[in-house]
Amino acid sequence: MNLKEIFKKQGGMKLLGQYWKGGALFTGVGEFFLLGKSRTALEILRLSATLKTKQKLEKKYRWKFEEFDRNYVEKEHKSSNKIWICWFQGLEEAPEIVKKCYQSVLANNPDKEVILISYDNLEEYVHFPDYILEKWKKGQITNTHMTDLLRLELLIKYGGMWLDATVYCSSPNIPDYFFDSELFFYQCLKPGRDGHATYMSSWLISAKTNNRLLMVTREVCYEYWKRNSSMMDYFLLHDFMSIALERYFDDWKKIVPRDNATPHELLLRLFEQYDEVIWEAIREQTPFHKLTYKFNCEDTEKIDTYYKYLFG
Repeated sequence: MNLKEIFKKQGGMKLLGQYWKGGALFTGVGEFFLLGKSRTALEILRLSATLKTKQKLEKKYRWKFEEFDRNYVEKEHKSSNKIWICWFQGLEEAPEIVKKCYQSVLANNPDKEVILISYDNLEEYVHFPDYILEKWKKGQITNTHMTDLLRLELLIKYGGMWLDATVYCSSPNIPDYFFDSELFFYQCLKPGRDGHATYMSSWLISAKTNNRLLMVTREVCYEYWKRNSSMMDYFLLHDFMSIALERYFDDWKKIVPRDNATPHELLLRLFEQYDEVIWEAIREQTPFHKLTYKFNCEDTEKIDTYYKYLFG
């Protein structure tokens, strides 16, 4: 793969723009030429740039975290049986795998109230500041990043579990702490976390109402969008929430540790030959699996794959 192909695959000019805003451009360019273009080198480069961006955000918005601490008032924390999923265009317009994922959540959680958020019912549940809605309307905040704000609003106000629309549920045998914890999400755990600047996955978040970590993350995200009309980093939510985890370390230690690698195992094997022993082993380790709807059409036609077995 030549330099131009690598550049395009890693995100091209859009990635350079994010590195520039995050203060990581010169670091990234320097390390690219120092480390080379191997898969390992590119991963080291990405981790280094992520750390640089997070450090810049932490320094720039430290005052907002401190302001939140001064004004924070403890509120009631209530559990909820709601599961929140969002596909703004409505389920009828969703890709087939999103529909299958949605059905899997319904089938394996019959005692939960599964609520699908769309353009049509969004305002029934949450309200956003005008400047957020205006930037969303202009496309400065994408639908993907609007769902970052949406999950914070829903969980703070109502509690329950947020699931990305591409999360497949494979079992009804879900540990109680997935729903009953003050806060739960899959994490990047040690020793694999060493070298990482961000520590959590946001595609599944479960919380009681008025969780402090979510509330401070929301405040800082809103402050960011008051001052900016584009993303400094695609994983802005992860940046701010990881900063919050470091600030409220005692709260972080109370979150049940579940590693975020295993829920991606199905995605990594999706178009490989199906193996029942391996699939059952994966299901034993996690009832939730993070997928994507962006597939190569040729892959979906392959026979005897995990995809065909589960979704074909």
